[in-house]
Amino acid sequence: MENDRGKLIYMATIAYLAKRYDDMTKSMRKVCEYEIELTDVERELLAIGYKNVMTTKRASLRALSSIEEKEDSKGNKQNVKLINKKLEIVKHEFFSVCNDILSLIDSHLIPSTTNVESTVYYYAMKANYFRYMAEFGSDAEREGAADNSLEAYKIAMETAEGGLSPTNMVRLGLALNFSIFNYGILKSTESACKLAKKAYDEAISELDGADKQSYEDTMFIVEILRDNISVWTDGSNIHKR
Repeated sequence: MENDRGKLIYMATIAYLAKRYDDMTKSMRKVCEYEIELTDVERELLAIGYKNVMTTKRASLRALSSIEEKEDSKGNKQNVKLINKKLEIVKHEFFSVCNDILSLIDSHLIPSTTNVESTVYYYAMKANYFRYMAEFGSDAEREGAADNSLEAYKIAMETAEGGLSPTNMVRLGLALNFSIFNYGILKSTESACKLAKKAYDEAISELDGADKQSYEDTMFIVEILRDNISVWTDGSNIHKR
């Protein structure tokens, strides 16, 4: 059985190298069903596969929505109907991808994890996918997805603050995405900036003595946090490093 699991991970790796992300998700979905905690490498294979599939669908939805608006502004009703049909197809595919990974997280990944970092990682992933769903859902779907996303972000953040260093990459990535959720979905610039600034300040305060690799990894996200705060506040009241 373990040998079969190893083959699935190998095939997921090959699919990654070949940029066949649908195949990656199929292999990693089966790996998750073994109810064995994923290693960091396996966790990344899972995340990369689903993220790339989802990103493609997301880009298609944005492109189609933009085309629809242009055709509608020109009064091309027939073209709008055609685009709407394609939009519904892609939206169904998009939501299927999101629901697939969310099901894996709730049914297999969170129950099988035994460490704080993985717990934070999976709750953050859960929150992110609900956030993606909130971007493209109907009003009712958007509200439900936003509520689920917020709940998962809160659990992830509480767990991270209780067990991970402020410079931990999973914790920093969580803070970044949670702040983006507040800004983009909840439309709360104040909350977004507060979250990002807190993560920024706490990480900067613990950078002294970090080795070169840790310093560079941390600064990569810290600089994104800083840039987001700058954009959201037009550059005011932000500490420049």
